[in-house]
Amino acid sequence: MNQPDFGLGDAAGGVVSDYSDGVPMISYALVDADGAVLRAYDAERSYYSASTVKIGVLVAALREVQRGTWHLDDEWQVTHEFTSMAPGAGRYVMEVEETEPTLGSPGHTVTLARVLERMIVVSANCATNMCFEALGPDPIATAFAEAGVHHTAMQRPYSDEAGLRAGLTNRTTALDLARFMAALVRGELLDAERTAYAMQLLRERVDPVIGVSAAALAAANGWQLDTGGKGGSVEGIGHDLAFLNIDGRMLCLCICTRAYLGPQYQAAIQAITAALLSDPTLRVTPAQ
Repeated sequence: MNQPDFGLGDAAGGVVSDYSDGVPMISYALVDADGAVLRAYDAERSYYSASTVKIGVLVAALREVQRGTWHLDDEWQVTHEFTSMAPGAGRYVMEVEETEPTLGSPGHTVTLARVLERMIVVSANCATNMCFEALGPDPIATAFAEAGVHHTAMQRPYSDEAGLRAGLTNRTTALDLARFMAALVRGELLDAERTAYAMQLLRERVDPVIGVSAAALAAANGWQLDTGGKGGSVEGIGHDLAFLNIDGRMLCLCICTRAYLGPQYQAAIQAITAALLSDPTLRVTPAQ
């Protein structure tokens, strides 16, 4: 009987794609509210970021709101056409399957608030690209740099095939993302109003992975849990990032994986989350 093609590399044993060499990898970083490492494994390994870098786009966009140059009720026109970051490549149109129908069709008018909400809650690539094109890459890079994050970059918009062929990539590490989240939730990147706004969007994110495991533990142990986050996945890549306020103690956890199928990386992330949060030496206690 013929076996189905799961896209697995015979030599490496894992999923092979434009973003994965087929060698299975898992990295994680658990930090406290100050960004100090509590637990980590291979946390500075570089991965294709998938959608996790959208948290940097969110911060850069909200900084424009904070300055008064943008407003949440500003009207933006939906578009699926964007400029490639590859020199001389011009503009490209996203494939329909790469867009988000709940944002609206091209030409439809939505508020900036809706663009940001779709970018984070359902991870709309077209919403992200609209922000990226309006911002440019520099404000996003600045947001990461000011958080002390130096191995994370968004060099091209989503679906920029010419940019991909030119070697431009979006990359990150588990430690970078965990520390960026910590900087965000402690109010270091935005003022109090915009920090609260960003955290609420992260709470509303659909299909959390770390959050599901943390919620099960909280229910079993009677913990008070406040969590939100951002994930990212493409073929051969699956990451999750979350803030976890458990009984008054803020933790930030990022788990990155490569070369796994979707159900595999989700199971691995949930198992690692459960193991870390169940560690008696990290027993959660209210902040003094």
